[in-house]
Amino acid sequence: MGTVKQAAEIYGLSPHYIRRLCRTGKVRYVNAGRGWLVNLDSLARYFEQGDPAPAEQSQTAHGIRQIG
Repeated sequence: MGTVKQAAEIYGLSPHYIRRLCRTGKVRYVNAGRGWLVNLDSLARYFEQGDPAPAEQSQTAHGIRQIG
């Protein structure tokens, strides 16, 4: 665990970008008083693997399966 500032310095990014990754659920974090503690393992994993590929569109539309 590290502060947003520490995580930003480690990866050479802005603290704003690190916070955005946390807010969108791409990186794990916890609120610690007024600050955030970033899970540095989760952040490293995100940079190694990137965003997951979007799932292929299934043959359904609004929960209705296409026939034939």
